[in-house]
Amino acid sequence: MSLLKWEKSEERFSDLKLKNKIIFFLAFIFFLGMGWGYIYGSYYGLVNHILIDDSLFYISEFGYAAPLIFFIPFPLFIIIAGIQKALDYKNDKTSILMLKSMCFAIPLYFIFSIICSFYIEANLKNHGYTYCSWYKYSPTRSPDVWLKNSELCLKVHHYVVSDVEEWFEWHNEQGIEPQLDELKAFIAKKNKEQGR
Repeated sequence: MSLLKWEKSEERFSDLKLKNKIIFFLAFIFFLGMGWGYIYGSYYGLVNHILIDDSLFYISEFGYAAPLIFFIPFPLFIIIAGIQKALDYKNDKTSILMLKSMCFAIPLYFIFSIICSFYIEANLKNHGYTYCSWYKYSPTRSPDVWLKNSELCLKVHHYVVSDVEEWFEWHNEQGIEPQLDELKAFIAKKNKEQGR
């Protein structure tokens, strides 16, 4: 494998100007963070959206977090290329591998995002959840909201939706099943507080 065959470079890292070394170091840290972010996002998507915890009364889901795992080779190859550069080795082949990995990762990500969305939706329905059509932000791409009790899926004014989401999250954390009368009273209270 060409990645394992490291060849010495004629360009030396020690010959770089201080400004370029600082940029190199900051980019290296950035791509380490990016790699960690992709790993965490994939883990979060898998645990919270694909593996359903059916003890929750409210679930807000994204279908596009788990497939982030396909992007992990991108920062990984950049990190390896950075290490090669710092140790005075050529990193051309690693850069080509990084570009090739992205050519595969982008279509795989979109394909698996669609597959994950359908899987999550079917899994939630199988666990007795009902899709609720109110949104946290804009209706174009905000989390889909699923409730265990379909009576709780009220049409609420979009300004109080974030408060309602916190209300449901609190009930999930406490393990207390939310009641319709409590929700209506909470929404009325929030509307009154905001002058509506």
